[in-house]
Amino acid sequence: MHTKRPLILLAALAAVLALAPTRAPAADDFPLKDGDTWVMVGDSITAQHLHSNYIEAFCYARYPKLTFRFRNSGVGGDTIPKALARYDWDVAAWKPTVVSVELGMNDQGGSSVPQFMENMAKLTERIRKIDARPVYLSASPINNGQLLAQVSGKNSDNQGGNARLHRYAEALKEYAAKEKAPYADQFHALVDVWGKNKPNEILLNDYATIKSIAGRKDLEGVEHLQAFLALNEKKEASLVSMKGDPVHPGEPGQLTMAAALLKGLGARGFVSSATLDADGKVGETKGCEITDVKADGGKLSFDRLDDSLPFPLADAARPVLPLDPTILELSRCGLKVTGLSADAYELRVNGVTVATVSNKELDKGINLTAYAKGPIAGQGKEVLAAVAAKEGLVGQWRNLSRLVASAEVPKGTVEKLADLTKEVEAADGKIREAARPRKLRFELVAMK
Repeated sequence: MHTKRPLILLAALAAVLALAPTRAPAADDFPLKDGDTWVMVGDSITAQHLHSNYIEAFCYARYPKLTFRFRNSGVGGDTIPKALARYDWDVAAWKPTVVSVELGMNDQGGSSVPQFMENMAKLTERIRKIDARPVYLSASPINNGQLLAQVSGKNSDNQGGNARLHRYAEALKEYAAKEKAPYADQFHALVDVWGKNKPNEILLNDYATIKSIAGRKDLEGVEHLQAFLALNEKKEASLVSMKGDPVHPGEPGQLTMAAALLKGLGARGFVSSATLDADGKVGETKGCEITDVKADGGKLSFDRLDDSLPFPLADAARPVLPLDPTILELSRCGLKVTGLSADAYELRVNGVTVATVSNKELDKGINLTAYAKGPIAGQGKEVLAAVAAKEGLVGQWRNLSRLVASAEVPKGTVEKLADLTKEVEAADGKIREAARPRKLRFELVAMK
């Protein structure tokens, strides 16, 4: 059964979505304020829920004292005109205070730089019309092995692909400055990083092919391939792939995207730091509290409660950490212990062995974000899982919102949307709970 859409339904929807007023800003230049609803407009790369989820999880981890919410509004194949066409029901319907725009990958095939910027101005007008703050994000590069020097020449004006994305990024930077709006340029931050790494990705594919052949027992001479793989095991382990395809990177590539965007927007990199000595004396601490310290022979233990969390990272993305130092720079969660006598120590957190570290490393200071094992990394994955669960509900919400905005609204749709809105908001609360700092018990045990 259908009924025509009356204005009162939209008014009711607006009432359901009314949010708390914006309050105090965050303590740095990052464009996130207390009370914000941030809608992330993008194409299929945003719709993958990878780098967008990393950005959201980072914000919950780093700014636990702020109350905010993120909504993914990515659609495969989107250009700015297509985003404008769905704007009312898929962006404005959330009553956002921040709208980030990450488009261009699909525009570059048919829009010149002036046309792209003309369309961006139209989208900006729509954003400002609802009293939201625009945030501009350049498109990511196409991971095809090209370097900036190859796509930024004099003849790049009439070229598509990375050449046009390069020109878009330059024009968008200038436009954002005129608009006095935040801008992050992931294209220029990543094009050479990805381009220089492309031969390693090809080599990894070669290794995968060799492995598949080496596993064949029906072929003569496979023992030579197996010997080759054993000889080059360390070489293979050092190679990094962005995964996915040239336009849609997988977990590692999208983590570099999130890091580039967060850094470009001025996100705070410092989490916390603590210094102790071998006798258990607590030195300087920032962003954390150290209590219940015990030094007993070759063992040092203490409780630590941080004010915020490190960057939440998925295991599948961690291989890219050595390639892109920006990621750990955005998550400086330090521990320094001086005067230790043993050469190496087992680092345990809540009884779980996290790593083996030398006294020299501890004397210099270690970054706890770097370790994939234990409750610190585990809590980060909890945050990512909570973000993903919420975004599943957001996807359902968007479908219902589209129906409410249609010429004929199926019976009961408005009520379903109101109920789902409450579910989405409850899911926001679960992310905040997952990102709440927890007191952890640290142990450093001398290795024999």
